[in-house]
Amino acid sequence: MGTIEVPGPEPEWADAAVPLLRGPHSNPAFQESLLAHALGTCRVIGGLRTPLAPLAARLRLTVERGWGGLGQVSAAMFRIERTTFGLSQDDGCDHTSVHVDRAVTDHDAALAVLLAALGLGSGALAFRGTVETGFEPCNGWTA
Repeated sequence: MGTIEVPGPEPEWADAAVPLLRGPHSNPAFQESLLAHALGTCRVIGGLRTPLAPLAARLRLTVERGWGGLGQVSAAMFRIERTTFGLSQDDGCDHTSVHVDRAVTDHDAALAVLLAALGLGSGALAFRGTVETGFEPCNGWTA
């Protein structure tokens, strides 16, 4: 099989991962982060007052790096008792966001399952809630 020479990018094309640089002659591709795509199937239901690394270590998860709406992010996706969870930490943030599959309706039960697996109590919560219901700070946490 012979090789096909692929032409380089057009000179006026911006990086496909930079969404703000759109115009009439812009790059036709818009690159999406695998992590952002995966986490997009979930919703944030709370946050934990600890960095991601020790949480991932507790569950022996592999942390992946990518980018999201706020820049660089570390995340791990996993399942416990048929519930899909995601833990993510944006660079510069002091908390870890907890995500669950959008089909999950009992967020308190999902948080309880996660906290039990992590060996933590409710004192580890920084906040709980969703974008739709609003976020409630827990344990004296402030954003």
